[in-house]
Amino acid sequence: MRYALPACLLALVMAVPVSAHGLLIPEDRRVPPLAMVHHRVNISIEDQVATTKIEQVFRNHTDRQLEATYIFPIPKGASVNKFSMSVDGKDVSGELVDAEKARKIYTDIVRRTQDPGLLEYMGNNLMRLRIFPVMPKVDQRVSLSFQAVISADAGIIEYIYPMKTDGKATQTLEDFSIKATIKSQHAVQNVYSPTHAISIQKINDKESRVTFERNQALLDKDFQLIYTTGDKEIGLTPMFYRPISGENGYFMLLVSPNMEISKSNVIPRDVVLVVDTSGSMSGVKMDQAKKAVKHCLTNLNAHDRFAVMNFSTTVTKYRDNLVDANSEQVEHAKRWVDNLRPAGGTAIQDALNSALEMRTSDDGRTFTVVFFTDGQPTIGETNPDKIMKNVAAKNSANTRIFTFGVGDDVNATMLDQLADQSRAVSTYVRPAEDIEAKVSSLYTKISHPVLANLRLSTSDNVRLEEVYPPQLPDLFHGGQLVVFGRYSGQGPAAIKLHGVMGKESRDYVYETTFAPKTGEEREFVEHIWARRKVGYLLDQIRINGEKKELMDELLALAKKYSIATPYTSHLIVPDAAMPVANAAPSRDGERRTHQLPLPGVPSAGGRAAGPGGPGMPGGAGVPDGLAKGDGKKNETVLNFARSNQSKPGDVFQGRGSYLDRRLAEEYEKAKSEPAKSPENAARLKALDEAKGQKDAYDKAKDSLARGVWRETQAGKLGVDLSCANNSMRFQERLSQTALRQCNGRNCVELGGVWIDEDFNPKMATVVIKAQSEAYFRILEKQPKMKDVFRLGNHLVWVTPNQTALVVDTSEGKEKLSDEEIDKLFTVKK
Repeated sequence: MRYALPACLLALVMAVPVSAHGLLIPEDRRVPPLAMVHHRVNISIEDQVATTKIEQVFRNHTDRQLEATYIFPIPKGASVNKFSMSVDGKDVSGELVDAEKARKIYTDIVRRTQDPGLLEYMGNNLMRLRIFPVMPKVDQRVSLSFQAVISADAGIIEYIYPMKTDGKATQTLEDFSIKATIKSQHAVQNVYSPTHAISIQKINDKESRVTFERNQALLDKDFQLIYTTGDKEIGLTPMFYRPISGENGYFMLLVSPNMEISKSNVIPRDVVLVVDTSGSMSGVKMDQAKKAVKHCLTNLNAHDRFAVMNFSTTVTKYRDNLVDANSEQVEHAKRWVDNLRPAGGTAIQDALNSALEMRTSDDGRTFTVVFFTDGQPTIGETNPDKIMKNVAAKNSANTRIFTFGVGDDVNATMLDQLADQSRAVSTYVRPAEDIEAKVSSLYTKISHPVLANLRLSTSDNVRLEEVYPPQLPDLFHGGQLVVFGRYSGQGPAAIKLHGVMGKESRDYVYETTFAPKTGEEREFVEHIWARRKVGYLLDQIRINGEKKELMDELLALAKKYSIATPYTSHLIVPDAAMPVANAAPSRDGERRTHQLPLPGVPSAGGRAAGPGGPGMPGGAGVPDGLAKGDGKKNETVLNFARSNQSKPGDVFQGRGSYLDRRLAEEYEKAKSEPAKSPENAARLKALDEAKGQKDAYDKAKDSLARGVWRETQAGKLGVDLSCANNSMRFQERLSQTALRQCNGRNCVELGGVWIDEDFNPKMATVVIKAQSEAYFRILEKQPKMKDVFRLGNHLVWVTPNQTALVVDTSEGKEKLSDEEIDKLFTVKK
């Protein structure tokens, strides 16, 4: 079963209602819950027994001593075996509050903070601790430790640290970190998080370490950690999602080798390093490229052979044939690289031909080409299509061409295809980036191949379809493949993984059950599959133009899953950085460098902070879409929805134009202000990247509409699009979306207001005030409505009897009779 461990709910930032965290709530009701400075989680899992240690620091931003209560929600299904709490390092006794008593506590907090995030935990137990005194202008440290057992479902072990939020998530004033150690009596295989970009360090086959760290982190989703254990030399973990029986399901496969097979089966490689030395590579680019090539030479294995060549108008080789990677040859080659000088044109086809001709007939060795270029072909064959055909004719099953596009004057589509068609990857080094850093990162990952020419198949009763990536890349030591696809059929079946290890063919068989129907636990599999497919469709459109079948499929997927493309402007505007200024002394004498704005004062992004400011729970603020400014009365949710959706579906178009306008405004505002801190500089960078993506999509849409799709293949536009598409084609975890399914209906976010996709301005409406008696009575009679209300305090949702239920903070009924509520939820015939 899916098992959720106890965890903190996280606070609100910028006055938009979100979910929860461990809260420190002053007894004085005039004072909002205290801001969270940092949040650190240490997890130790040993044979499915998880010990979780949490440290949170809260800031008393007032000038007086406070009495406060710390509460810690416990998700349903979690069973705490042991727990301990401490305040500033001193052990204290906490209280475990049962669900019935906790319900009133949750309700009081939601009313007080106007933060519906805690609704996720209504009906659950909680831990509570009274703290006195909380000294003025200091940071209060609270620690919590608990132990629980994690269950396994079909061999999959899942740890969840709930931080589920909606709208604008909590932002820590300083740092957020999760560190986890996984130990088992059996080999730990396929460690994965669908929610966070974790770093994984494999200590040995039976121990792995996971880290995730961010400064001023937006804590907007549960932390999910998934792993399996087993003794196979190649571990394969399947996960399935099939919400509707009778329709094709979705699957994800995680594939990784154990460390013993990686060490005992060292596959020798032939590596050819090809570097562009045309005139445009002069200066810093040439210096960095030399360092990158020398890094590759340094990291050759003892059984490898190598070649180095440079190209400009002609091709020059270090040696005419492959040489052994002994120390003498490697040092000679490095000195040869040091003497390279940039001059001349760009003979790309000649360089590729020379590299491929280095290949020998020894099938027991992998053949890898690492190809650096900063330009488009100008010497010899210059037609990218003909170059691709020539390479395809000379290529073979074991050849891999890893391409590095340096700068913005390359043919990105050609480099993508060279890599894709040889089961490799393309990488782009933008003008401000370091070539050596990018190359060393990739080269380290591909330096120890384990299994090549991978192929998947299944038993006859199940068929795998629409698999991404379509050609599986090689499996490397310390690496992990993440594969998504769809399946038809059901029942017990075998997944077969075929590959080549050196000269030997290897087949691995994994027994599993393809589910006829599943719950919602693995919904992320469908969403990530859709994003990968959209990335591949966009590549095909750049190569072949706007063919109807490609366009129809792309538009349907992009709309359904709220994916930003040149045709669907679902961009996310980065939030403003948190204000940082004066220091607040802590009890240990340290100076903290954050000062909170007063509640209701506009932040850098123009929004009013909630009752507690950034890092604190809030929720009474006005969303951007409703704020009029200049002393004018703010718009109501109902009027906003009616003005932006004249008929079902209009909100998608409205959202696109609204966000384009917001992005331009925020970018100009941030650009006009000097970057006074790393946080502000990071915000400007994020806005610049978002604006760059929007501009690229606008230009691509124009070029494709005019039928000149080759404009999308090369130059800065080509590189921009390849970087965006590659992010989608190889996506491994959930990303933000402006579309949510709530209680069976699709809702779209526009300017901080969530609007039901089927809302019609002519339909009957019932407006209720957020956190009113009517609000909570609906929750009591219809518990599933907590999924809707968690979206925030400004929303429109169409009820089963086709009435628009509107939640607003500025207007609405405060009481509804049970008969009125029952009528809303009676299906209209």
